[in-house]
Amino acid sequence: MSAGVPPLAAIRGPLPTETDVVVVGGGIAGAAMAYYLAREGVEVVMLERGELNREASGTNAGSFHLQLAIHQLTGQGTGADRDRLLADARLSLEAYALWQELDAELGGDIHLHQTGGWMVAETPEQVRLLHEKHELERLAGIETEVVSGAELRDRAPYFAERVLAATYCPTEGHANPLAVTPLYAARAAEHGAQIRTHVAVRGIEQHPDRAHRFTVDTSEGEIRAARVVDCAGAWSGELAAMVGLRLPVRYEGLHVNVTERRAPLLPSMVQHIGRRLTLKQSEQGTFIIGGGWPSPAVPPPTRYPTRWQSAAGNVNVALDVVPQLADARVVRTWSGVIVFTDDMSPIVGESLRVPGFHACVASTGFTFSPMFARQLAEQMVAPGTHDPFPERYALDRLHT
Repeated sequence: MSAGVPPLAAIRGPLPTETDVVVVGGGIAGAAMAYYLAREGVEVVMLERGELNREASGTNAGSFHLQLAIHQLTGQGTGADRDRLLADARLSLEAYALWQELDAELGGDIHLHQTGGWMVAETPEQVRLLHEKHELERLAGIETEVVSGAELRDRAPYFAERVLAATYCPTEGHANPLAVTPLYAARAAEHGAQIRTHVAVRGIEQHPDRAHRFTVDTSEGEIRAARVVDCAGAWSGELAAMVGLRLPVRYEGLHVNVTERRAPLLPSMVQHIGRRLTLKQSEQGTFIIGGGWPSPAVPPPTRYPTRWQSAAGNVNVALDVVPQLADARVVRTWSGVIVFTDDMSPIVGESLRVPGFHACVASTGFTFSPMFARQLAEQMVAPGTHDPFPERYALDRLHT
């Protein structure tokens, strides 16, 4: 059995009739929740309607963007959201510290590489944003520097002349999204968690006066639970609606493109402050081009289709920034899905309206989910002994 694959008995056994905690979702958030709870001796069953790591957690580009990024900005300037952006920047450091320990924690290679990262600007307004967010990053303790002119040409000669400036962060990097979730699930199973794939949740009945406050109706029967954790990512709102909660979530399909192998060119990751672009060169020499270009939505279990306009648009932005990619052939394109919260804050903690119902949902889920899962598990294991989550994380915030 591979060190990064859960044993078949942990996945294919019959559905238990009851448990302490049901975790819904087999991505990185759900697998991490199952691991951190089971490690502390909590009885937990994780349910996934398809295969583990099939959706956002396994289809993203695996990047760690510690710098404040385009999807965190409202378009009103950094001053409009200063407190939130400062908090997010500090969280990035805490999350990355956890990632740096995961190889040892999980006993497997997650292929974590600290390559450094650039965020580029092509217009004077975008350059202004780089300087504004650099100040917030400095206050949060993230090491960044804004580079332009001859110094930028010397340090990053692969950038086009249209790149006026770029912010460099030496601590950014990436991991392998295909490795992390299976490792979490395998370790969760070793600690006693039961993982059931191809089990879809169809409804949740509440029993507030019982020890097992929830009956979860699934495609494989019912399971009673004292607590439920919503780790369904893009579909977390649909799960929460089963207990009468509204979550401020929306989701989009997105593209990722991979080129043929080339000689080393790009030592650091690249992202854009004003256009949808993430770009890196892998250890194998391929270029991974992403940035959230959209894919048409379709109902599950069908995969989101790829779309020529998005693939071409994404690649054109990459060429604008790094012209030397012009003759690199794209050999593979796939689609994934990403969740957003309308107020740009994560949804983490226990509902006050529906006691026992918890959620762990973050729009930068690959980076933040392990940290939030660990923090939520700590609160569930020892209620009242840890600092509460900020009010802006609350599950019930649309009901106030």
